[in-house]
Amino acid sequence: MERMKVLFFGAGVLGSLYAAKLHEAGIDVTIVARGSRLADIKKHGIVLEEFKSGKRTSTPVKVLDHMPKEEHFDVCIVLIQKNQLESALPTLATNLHIPTFLFMNNTAQGPKAMIDALGEDRVIMGHVNAGGERSGHVVHYMVAEKMTLGELDGRMSPRLAKIADTFKKAGFPVAISKNIDSWKRYHVAIAVAMAGAIYMAGSCNYQLAKNKVMVKTCWHGMKEGFKALNDLGFPMDPPKLRWAILIPDFIIVPLLQKVLGSDLFDIGGARHCRNAREEMTELSEELFALIEKSAVSTPALMELKRYFDPSVPPAIKGP
Repeated sequence: MERMKVLFFGAGVLGSLYAAKLHEAGIDVTIVARGSRLADIKKHGIVLEEFKSGKRTSTPVKVLDHMPKEEHFDVCIVLIQKNQLESALPTLATNLHIPTFLFMNNTAQGPKAMIDALGEDRVIMGHVNAGGERSGHVVHYMVAEKMTLGELDGRMSPRLAKIADTFKKAGFPVAISKNIDSWKRYHVAIAVAMAGAIYMAGSCNYQLAKNKVMVKTCWHGMKEGFKALNDLGFPMDPPKLRWAILIPDFIIVPLLQKVLGSDLFDIGGARHCRNAREEMTELSEELFALIEKSAVSTPALMELKRYFDPSVPPAIKGP
């Protein structure tokens, strides 16, 4: 099989992580970076440090300071925050030689903007399975569960299978969604409720996990988001949500407390909420724009939404 040629657009934590790991697995990788990140990669390569083990690696990769317009790649993997997407789409559209763009950003608006910029046949969507933060030129990361990928029409296409195999070769498990648009919207419902609860708790997930009332509000906010999306005709995806919403509060709230109080959630969730408040606020606005079209009442989500405003003091202060 011919070696896959991959372009990464976005050199933050996740773009750096996946680019380095795919390169180490023998994939032909190029990454687009700017400013100090460009200088760091040129000087040090992509430096990764795994949170638990502290293992550090340095991987030299091809790096560009611009979107290549004439070069062919099998896929361009876009790993930027949602609030950066609108300005990035015209830049991505300058390359007509890339047949597939994999968008890994959060969104509650669906793929329309991506389709309008690039064409429906060039767009697939996915979701990451890692998190972390950058300190100088070092990317600290932790890998969680499977990443999720999907074609817009739900089929298992040859290109989707090839991209999934590429990630698997680099050590990243992959799940395939038959309704990736819905999957992404339901994920935003989860993320917005959790982010609001984190901000309510002074941006500290450990403080949040200790407060059963806040965690219950967070869970009720998620369920309200699910109900609104279902009311609008978006089927629940992943399917496990269908039985999760049936679990009584006295069972699921303690389970959520355990999740929210974990180091994994701190690294993969809470730190992103703290470092990307602008993106989380935009996602909240997207979700509520959908909710307004539904017939579902969302009192818990409305309470959580208040805390996206930095001027609103948290209900409890972080440590």
